[in-house]
Amino acid sequence: MLYTVGYSLSLFTLITALIILLSLRKLHCTRNYIHANLFLSFILRAVAVIVKDTMLEHHWGREIMKPTDVSEMLSHQAAVGCRIAQVIMQYCVLANHYWFFGEAIYLYSVFIASVFIDSNKYLLYIYLGWGTPLLFVVPWVVAKMLKENKECWAVNENMNYWWIIRFPVLLATLINFLIFTKILKVIFFKLRASNPTHYTDYKLRQVFSAFV
Repeated sequence: MLYTVGYSLSLFTLITALIILLSLRKLHCTRNYIHANLFLSFILRAVAVIVKDTMLEHHWGREIMKPTDVSEMLSHQAAVGCRIAQVIMQYCVLANHYWFFGEAIYLYSVFIASVFIDSNKYLLYIYLGWGTPLLFVVPWVVAKMLKENKECWAVNENMNYWWIIRFPVLLATLINFLIFTKILKVIFFKLRASNPTHYTDYKLRQVFSAFV
């Protein structure tokens, strides 16, 4: 109940933020497009979690009135909707992390490398954020269908299959952390090397924004 309330509040604030980003023309730029996609991935994750829990409650929370109810509850047909919701949720979790990865690459481009920063490179971020998760979710779905096709795919008896979708999350998180530390080093170096009288308020705000 607590995390359902949390996801619901998150859903409301994210939708509000997304509407603001998309409705104000002066906010339309590559950086904010990446923000918007990150928000959208979290919106889809919140919806997927709420739907998944509703499916689980519907599937396992029914009152058993007769013996056939048990066999119906355990049937693969009854769990299809729940499994679909589970797959969408796992896809959205991966999308969260790879859009964070996109954010990190964009910051790296701005402060260090100046790559993937043009507006025509935005499609590459789309491939990274929405396409990369498919490379891991699809094999995970195949493994679950062939080797662990039980209930709503929420239980992991063989953790090797779980690592198909956990390893890319850990990898993206590690790379994000390394990029973050590199950016901080560059920011502090520029602050030390710059003459304070020539370091404008705009640049200071930009540095502070990147740090946050």
